[in-house]
Amino acid sequence: MDIRSLRYFQAVYEEQSLSGAAKRCFVAQPSISAAIAQLEASLKVTLFTRHSKGVTATDNAKDLYPHACKMINDLQALPNLFTAQQTNLDLSVSLMPFLSGSLVSQVIKSMLEQVPNLQLSLVDESEQADLRFTCQRYLTTNDIFHPLWEDNYVLAMAPHHPLAQQASISLKQIDGLPFISRTPCDIIESWHYLIHKQGIQVDVRAQVKTEEYALDLVAAGLGISLIPEHSARQRTDICLRPLHDANFKRLVGLAHHKSQSLPSRLLQSILNSKEDLQKELKKQQLDN
Repeated sequence: MDIRSLRYFQAVYEEQSLSGAAKRCFVAQPSISAAIAQLEASLKVTLFTRHSKGVTATDNAKDLYPHACKMINDLQALPNLFTAQQTNLDLSVSLMPFLSGSLVSQVIKSMLEQVPNLQLSLVDESEQADLRFTCQRYLTTNDIFHPLWEDNYVLAMAPHHPLAQQASISLKQIDGLPFISRTPCDIIESWHYLIHKQGIQVDVRAQVKTEEYALDLVAAGLGISLIPEHSARQRTDICLRPLHDANFKRLVGLAHHKSQSLPSRLLQSILNSKEDLQKELKKQQLDN
């Protein structure tokens, strides 16, 4: 394994194509293929699956990618090692309005604590940003995605709601009930399709833009709502119940354009944030 192989791997991962990586690296495609094969043999894993439209990264490649970027960035940073430590890193970050504020805040806190001289600017989701807190389904082919946590969707209701007495709920039990809807919502199309297919209608009493507004209305007893579990764990004025005949999930993380190379210290802070979040969420599950 050498740094050249890692550079070729990074190019293939970001271009999703052996030929695209070859053009980017100004080498022949067989050189790219040989380097990837050598890397796979050295690590004893498969990094890419080949198909007619290019290649698809395996889970092994997704795990390797941030480490490869760190090694490449570290090598490139060596000539400026001492001056870089004194240089401010200005970073703009956008946030979709339907993500858990507490979890996002933990990630931002980790970045500020672990990356020296980091200066963050939080911008609206409609603005251009260096990094975006987003869900996997909103990614484009030009995005590099760093997953942070997975959310299960559950029903939120006031503690005195009749359904709160049950451990889990079926879709038929919510037929005709007052409902608080959210737009935008990353699973709204799947949700509407499923309840329509089941012949279920809910009585939409309000439509809001953020999870916080939806939870406030739920707590006031105005209806139930479909909410990502992690967004509501800290609230004591609502009850969360799973749907036992429906399964909705979302994968949340940080995305950036593949043409943008992130500093190694920032990539490492993202990896650390992911590990810290997983430990905390696992602890919460055990406590519950």
